[in-house]
Amino acid sequence: MSTPPTDAPAPASSAQRRARLRAEMEARVQEQRRQPLPAWLATRTTRRVLALLPVATFTLGVCAAVAGGGALTALLGGVTSLLGATGVVQLRRATRMLDNAPEGLLDEREISERDHAYRHGFRLTLVLLGALLALAVLNGFLAQETDVELVGSVGWMALLFASFLTAGMLPAAALAWNWCAPVDEVDDLDE
Repeated sequence: MSTPPTDAPAPASSAQRRARLRAEMEARVQEQRRQPLPAWLATRTTRRVLALLPVATFTLGVCAAVAGGGALTALLGGVTSLLGATGVVQLRRATRMLDNAPEGLLDEREISERDHAYRHGFRLTLVLLGALLALAVLNGFLAQETDVELVGSVGWMALLFASFLTAGMLPAAALAWNWCAPVDEVDDLDE
């Protein structure tokens, strides 16, 4: 017995689905990159102020860690979360998602700028880890010598969370600090 042929399309393979999803994602990223930046976000000064958001996020995390738990730690943790999430979104928006765009959507100059920002972001992440190490050593020394802990167990969780947010922002922040938006070709022709 044979089954009658059907007009239904064959199910797509997982590779075809992934390729389709990747193409859709690249189209969305490309569309977002083409949209003009708001005037307030297009200035170099604004990008540099946004590039300092990781410092503020980490500082709030340290304050939450040292607060010793309770409502103040929860409040500072919430502000840290809000600032970190806003920072990631605005930094990526200010640099036209250059740190997150697929390589196929970028030209050689943009790839070079992105790679340079990732190198700076890596160095800044090492500085962040060094600061955490120094704080851990100081905390251990004070706990051993004076029975006073700067950071308790809840504080370390808040500090670790703030550190992850900060490390996630560092490449985009390094890019925002130095990035200059390319001049449109239309502007070049007018000169």
